[in-house]
Amino acid sequence: MGQINDFLVLDIINNLPLTFHSAKDLRGRAESLPSGPCWKSQVIPMSHPTKSPAVLYWQDPLECIASLFNHPLFHNRIDYMAHKVYNTAEKLSRTYTEWMTGEHAWEMQSVLPHGTTLLGTILSSDKTCITALSGDRVAHPLLISLTNIHMDIHLKSSSNAFLLAALLPVPKFIHKNK
Repeated sequence: MGQINDFLVLDIINNLPLTFHSAKDLRGRAESLPSGPCWKSQVIPMSHPTKSPAVLYWQDPLECIASLFNHPLFHNRIDYMAHKVYNTAEKLSRTYTEWMTGEHAWEMQSVLPHGTTLLGTILSSDKTCITALSGDRVAHPLLISLTNIHMDIHLKSSSNAFLLAALLPVPKFIHKNK
């Protein structure tokens, strides 16, 4: 903490418009951030013997969606209502740039009570080798996001617009002949 305080009093740093001025302030801000969804795990029983137990790791998908929806970095980059974007003032042709500008989102939003928000979800998965951590294992990470978050944010991998919702194990079975 002392080194952080020494750093913060440097002239070049002290002139920056920081929202904290001590290590204690910084820690308080960090601790006030939402913690996000909690991880759970479960061993999946297999009908045939495996080289190692198949463990499913997951987070509650509703908690993941709530975490994304309430994320402060997305507050001005998220659509809360379906809307139509027209190319001209005469409204003869539409532009479809985001999921919430599409006809399907518009139709679904129209049947919801006034003031509610339609949340579309994106699920994505791809096989990943996790050998560096666990020794020749493969898993399928399941990522989740909201279609309400603007596409330019989704396209930036550093935006954290996708959360890891689950790590689906790929078990290796023991064969009788080996």
